[in-house]
Amino acid sequence: GHKKKLDKARPWLLDDGERRRLDRSSFHATTRRRKEERDKTRTTTTEHGTRNISMTMTSCFQSTTFKVVSLGCLGVAVMMAIALSLAFTLGAPTPKSTVAYTSIETTSLAVTSTAEPCKSDQIGACPTVLMYGQANDTLMFESTVEANSTEAKSVTFQVCYTDAYIGGRPWRKPADVIGSDKQCFSACKGVVLEGSTAKCTWTVGDMLGQAVYYFRALAADAEGTFVMGATNTGENFQVNVYNGRTTPIIVAVIVMSCVAWAILLGGLIMERVKKVE
Repeated sequence: GHKKKLDKARPWLLDDGERRRLDRSSFHATTRRRKEERDKTRTTTTEHGTRNISMTMTSCFQSTTFKVVSLGCLGVAVMMAIALSLAFTLGAPTPKSTVAYTSIETTSLAVTSTAEPCKSDQIGACPTVLMYGQANDTLMFESTVEANSTEAKSVTFQVCYTDAYIGGRPWRKPADVIGSDKQCFSACKGVVLEGSTAKCTWTVGDMLGQAVYYFRALAADAEGTFVMGATNTGENFQVNVYNGRTTPIIVAVIVMSCVAWAILLGGLIMERVKKVE
């Protein structure tokens, strides 16, 4: 045994077989050692990478950009919640009518107003001028149904832009189908007939543009289907634009102010909690 140890220390004294066995043993030992070194290096690298990723994620969550984006998403979520709550509160919109106006237009239905006679569509030509927030901001409509027309149970009064104020404005595009007609909009909906007459008082809105308007009446049966229609273009009237703060703008300012304060307070509370922890 002592001789073998000496021979291994002096490989030039070994025979060929013993030298090959020694070479294989050294090769395997070197291979194992290198593998262990690679595994150790890989483990160290993985630990460092995990630590770096954790530190990067932590710093990302604490960055100003992440906080701003998070508060912005919170604000959007709050606004969507408000919109959904309003939608559920107000309910689904009423289905639009598919009745064509020309198919129900008749002389058995008449409609008039308190506007003075005028057939012009020019600004300044009609004596009746309405403006939101002023003393002259209302108009009365009256519709009469002939006694033998028993189908009609209610009347909807509509105000329409004259043709001079719909050109180049797709949001006022006319259509024969009542539900698709953007030239006319409802002033009074579903006014119940008392005998053969229906009346309503319309107050001009703050979102109407300056234009000359005419009006029409749509009589509906018990199911709400339009069965009669009449138009009056002999009592046109003018509406002047309102230059003040409109209702939608006021509502939007109030809502967004509440959302902004909620986001600000939420951010301050979050920062306070983190400092306490």
